[in-house]
Order: sequence, then structure tokens, then C-alpha cells
Amino acid sequence: MTLIPTRLRQALPRLLAAALLLGAASARPAHADASAYPSRPITIVIQYPAGGPSDILARILAPRLQARLGQPVIIEARVGAGGNIGTDVVAKAQPDGHTLLLSSSGPLAISPWLYPRLPYDPLRDLAPVIEVAAVPLVLLVNQSNPARDAQALLAELKASPGRYTYGSSGNGTPQHLSSALLESTTGARAVHVPYKGQAPMAIDLMGGQIDFAIDSMVSAMPNLTSGRLRPLAVTSKQRSALLPDVPTLDEAGVPDYESLAWYGLMAPAATPAPVISRLNQTLRDIMDQPEVREQIARLGSPAVQGTPEQFGAFIRAEHRKWGDIVRRTGASLD
Repeated sequence: MTLIPTRLRQALPRLLAAALLLGAASARPAHADASAYPSRPITIVIQYPAGGPSDILARILAPRLQARLGQPVIIEARVGAGGNIGTDVVAKAQPDGHTLLLSSSGPLAISPWLYPRLPYDPLRDLAPVIEVAAVPLVLLVNQSNPARDAQALLAELKASPGRYTYGSSGNGTPQHLSSALLESTTGARAVHVPYKGQAPMAIDLMGGQIDFAIDSMVSAMPNLTSGRLRPLAVTSKQRSALLPDVPTLDEAGVPDYESLAWYGLMAPAATPAPVISRLNQTLRDIMDQPEVREQIARLGSPAVQGTPEQFGAFIRAEHRKWGDIVRRTGASLD
């Protein structure tokens, strides 16, 4: 049997305690002290192609974030699967604040109810940083449609259940579920026609192949401005500054109806709280700038801001809301 010298035996507790402290320190997430963050370029992942609201918002924020944090901020598009590919990339990234996600309502609140084998859990695998924008959608018909307001359209839908059709940019999209919510709320019934994207849906709506749609205001504005489509109502609780003369669905007799295409910044779940806090405060300062507020307003939204906790509570509420709509309407990707 090997004998341990007395001095060494007496020192063992101190050595063991030091080893445990060293191990605990090495196990802490990198950059737990926000003053050391960022130490290298930051990547903001977007989930949809260039030109959409996510890309526009990322391009508004990225150069200003770069100027304030002193590191390059790169925008990287990881598109596919309704935004789920880009979301999964960030959910599995190193949680140190150097890989962020500019996400939207679809991947965070709707996809979990539509994809049975989603590779991420938005409530568990991602940490809210800040809500950036909440864009209303708009109820649309073409110029040959006799309905001049939402009440007239809904009355016709109720009088002839299943006779009329509505389009969307795809099964399970916010546009689809916003119309499904309208059906569920009012008792109106129409046939859903899903398209592979917004553009072919808009073409068929203008051509009369479908009767109505609820679409993103950003996507619809060119056809509204040209007069090829007519807005009947917006889906927010307040009227939109882009369409001030168009009533809300709530004003049109659909109480408490609200559906927003919202956008916000997320980080991997284990990102240290001081880093999340620094990002949140920096972005709030950026969105307080008048020129930034003006650019976001062009998308039809105020600069939302708020704390990470407020954004997290909002995401959980939206997650519950759209889960209920999916269950009630039987919406699916089939």
C-alpha cells in the first residue's frame, strides 16, 4: 500500500477545492462578462430570400449594430423548410452571442404545430433578445369583386359556405392561418388554395382564379398602390399608417381579431444573460433613432423594442394561440 506524506495529505482538501473551482470556471459559457463581447464577427441568420421583411430589417440593424459593437456584423441567408433550416442552425450554434437569428412568427410559433419532427424547440432552444417589428396583414380582393368592405365579403361567405376560395403562399403559413382564424372566428367557410409562394397567389387573385386572400402588407402594397387589388381590412388592432383609411377587422365586426407577422432577434438558449442584455439595450438605442423608426415604419410597423422577457412572454402567447388555431381548423402541411 502506498503511503501519502502527511503534508500532502493535509493539502489535499485545498488542492481538490482549487481543482473544482477551475473546472467550474472552464465550464462557464464564453463571454459571461458582457464587456468582453463581442470578440469576433457576429452573424445574423435570416431564413428567407433577399428582399423580404427579414432581410430588410436585418439590413437596417446590421450596420448600426456593427458601428456600436466594434465588430463586423454579417447577414447570412439560410433558407428552406419554411424558415426551419435557418432556425435550427442558430438553435445549435455556440451560445456566445456571435450567431443570432432574425426570425418571424412562422418558425417560432406556427411550425412547432405543423412539423411533427421539428429539429428544434423554439421555447427551449432559443433565447429572445428583442422584438423588432409587428407587421399587419391585409384582407384583399381584386377590383372585379363586388365586395366593398369586409362585412359584405363575410356575409357572402356565410350565405354560400364552401362556394368561394381563398389563397395563401402555402399550407401552414401565417397567411393561411390568418384566413383560417377568420373562418373560425366568424363561422364563414371557404376553400383554401395553397400556392408555392406569394407571387403566384397574387397573380391568381388579380386574375379572379381565387376570391380573396389575407396577405403580408409589404408584399401586397405594390398591387394596392397600382389599384390591381382592393384592401377590405387590416389584421392589426389599430389601423396601419400605410393604409390609414382601411378599417381593422375588429372595426369591421370581427371582435378581438388580430394577426401580425412579427419579427425579432433570437440567440441560442444558453447565451449568457449579460450578453443578451447588452444586445437588447444596444438594439433599443438603435431603434430609438428617428431614421431607423422611419425605415421600419415603411414596413407598416412601429419599432417594437421591449425587454427580452417581454418578447419571450409574447412568443409563448403566440405559440399557444396558433397551436389552438391549428387544432381547431385541422390545418396541416398535406
